[in-house]
Amino acid sequence: MRVLVTGSSGYLGQHFLNELLQRPESNDIFAAYRSMDGFEDAVRSHPNVSDKKSNIHYIKLDLTSEKDVDEYFNHADSFDICFHLAAISSPKVCQQDPSVAKAANVPVYFFDKLKNTPIIALSTDQVYCGTKAPYTEDNAVGPINTYAQTKVDMEKFLLSIESTSPGSKPRVCLRSSIILGAESPFGKSHSTFLHFCKSREGVETTFYTDECRSVISVLDVCRTLSHFLNAVQKGDEVESNVYNMGGPARVSRLEMALEVANHCGFDSSVFVSAEKSSQAPEENDVPSPLDITMSSTKLEELVGLKFRGLMEAVKKTFS
Repeated sequence: MRVLVTGSSGYLGQHFLNELLQRPESNDIFAAYRSMDGFEDAVRSHPNVSDKKSNIHYIKLDLTSEKDVDEYFNHADSFDICFHLAAISSPKVCQQDPSVAKAANVPVYFFDKLKNTPIIALSTDQVYCGTKAPYTEDNAVGPINTYAQTKVDMEKFLLSIESTSPGSKPRVCLRSSIILGAESPFGKSHSTFLHFCKSREGVETTFYTDECRSVISVLDVCRTLSHFLNAVQKGDEVESNVYNMGGPARVSRLEMALEVANHCGFDSSVFVSAEKSSQAPEENDVPSPLDITMSSTKLEELVGLKFRGLMEAVKKTFS
């Protein structure tokens, strides 16, 4: 299998790359990333790489540059599957420059080069407006910030691509909730919200009770991505679709912080609870939906998994 992973130096990209390297079969893995010092050396030190169980090809690629994309694809063979994990995922950064955000998060020219390749793309729960939770895939989207709008645009474009080769090429968009888990295996990308909670030990910190998500373990996300790789590898039919990808429960920011404190054994009495909806917006605040908890039953049934809850995700994060 020739497997292309964009955003491979990001948080999820690194975890999924690590998952690919531990698979029993040998694959050609094409790790595309824009920039990260020491990333390639860190991956090369992985035992499965040094043992040559999988072949890694590193691609420094700016997906917004037609020149970069042309230079690569003019010399590239076709891929069996693409996991599109690259994005500007900071709502604040997206809000500051919508044109840059759209170019990065809806890389039309890049997608056009993959017309004949199955694409599994990471979307976001923020496509929902936050007033009618819990959401199913049948609910209408209602993005309230630029980041969410770019993901809606990405979904629409991907699902509109028509293959120029015989047979349909599936496009799957996974509307992910907040991803929780251990730190990145190949270098610093960013820590999860759980690590932030742990860093607040002994520090008075306000956590909201009404900003709620269906948080999901990075391990479950990687297992979900692997399901689609297995299906394509076996020649099983994969339907183009959009799926919610979140954990089993409605979890507030405060509940996450309290669970971390309980697991790590420190006093949470300095944590202050508050309702975000009662706070006056600050200058340059990015609009953010309050409760975008989701039902992910459709995806769980498809991949044959029961996604972990918060308690187990915290245990796995700090084990």
